[in-house]
Amino acid sequence: MSVATSHWVRSQSATLDSLYPADAWDLPVNAALPAPRLPAPPEEQCNLTGYRDHYQRFILREFPVPGHVERIVAIDKAFPHSLYDLMLMVGRDDELRTDVSNTPDAVLAALLHAARGFADFTADAAVQRAFGLAGSQLGIAWNHDPTRDRDNGQWWDKRLHLHLNCWTADVRATVQPVRLVEISDTATRRSLVDPAAHLAHRVMLDALRGTPLPAGCDLLEPDLRRDAAWGLPIGLKLRLPGWQFVTTAQCRALLRSLHATGTAGYQALLTAFTGSRDAPAPWTRPHLLPPAEVERNIGALPWLSAASRSDLLRLRHVLRDVTDREMRLLADRPWIANRCLTLGGLSYNIAFFAPQTVDQPGDGLYLVMQFKLVSYIGSSPSIGGAVASIIDRSGGPIMTAADRVSRAAFQRAYLNTLTALDTAA
Repeated sequence: MSVATSHWVRSQSATLDSLYPADAWDLPVNAALPAPRLPAPPEEQCNLTGYRDHYQRFILREFPVPGHVERIVAIDKAFPHSLYDLMLMVGRDDELRTDVSNTPDAVLAALLHAARGFADFTADAAVQRAFGLAGSQLGIAWNHDPTRDRDNGQWWDKRLHLHLNCWTADVRATVQPVRLVEISDTATRRSLVDPAAHLAHRVMLDALRGTPLPAGCDLLEPDLRRDAAWGLPIGLKLRLPGWQFVTTAQCRALLRSLHATGTAGYQALLTAFTGSRDAPAPWTRPHLLPPAEVERNIGALPWLSAASRSDLLRLRHVLRDVTDREMRLLADRPWIANRCLTLGGLSYNIAFFAPQTVDQPGDGLYLVMQFKLVSYIGSSPSIGGAVASIIDRSGGPIMTAADRVSRAAFQRAYLNTLTALDTAA
């Protein structure tokens, strides 16, 4: 869990880049995974209204969850991640369901039932022939980030929503990974692989030590060379028994446990760094405590390993407070905040990641949790040999009329399989 106390970097000799392990600089990454574009997309803006008012014509279908106000809303994304994708959102306006902890169990079960259904749908040989999915790879992910000032992985809508992506073989073939050290733009590099990602992985493992896991679920230790060799995404990783696990009560309990552990750990570290547990108001951040006091506070957390304490203290030394004048400048120039200001709360992306393509045998499946300190993107997926990618939604190809017809047919065929979401509860 990144300590999102949101401060500027102190100097060029002590920057966030010093938090990267040596092996991180050799990680294969892709700064521009091409995503298709609409010929005339709507204006980009966050949802400050009801979900029907905001998404309007992009809503494909709504599925009721018996006994609950919430609905599972299928949305054709205005800014796609892939040709064959869509979004599933928990639709409710009077009370926002922002994460797995405040989403009713039956609603979360319906959402995960639909996610499993996406995997089953794309695994069907007839579907693969109809849409040319041989060699495609799945990614199902969602974000949690309360930040409301600078850009972040959940800027568009704070409602819990899943991104269902299927990257086709032709897109995967265009990827030409480069080493992280070759990415010269600071904001891009730190969004591909957040400087706190490795530290957060280790801290989360400390926090989870002794926590029982469901049968068949195994935590992977941090190993960046293994991730590069196996093509695994950056972050905390659990090997799951397979897609059948996703629709179980054990999976829902695991997701809530990970969120609760991350939340508790984040609050403990925020208090250790700043003396405050309160979420900051937009364009404000709590002040840092002196390094010696932070060191004492970290030392008083018995669940932290010695290595994590050392790295957290190093993090403290590369952060400094933002002055009132600097914060006003950032508020006037929010695009600069991505370089200078950390996020305003516990920020993570969580994903079901299958390393094999949809037409390959096997049921390999991982649950990946990526924590963010400064990254302006949510998911940084592992595609085409890159362990981390930024989805290029502005420079990708414009969808042809035939693309849009095929995309709509794919979405319609998948949604037609979701005839009994309520039975998952």
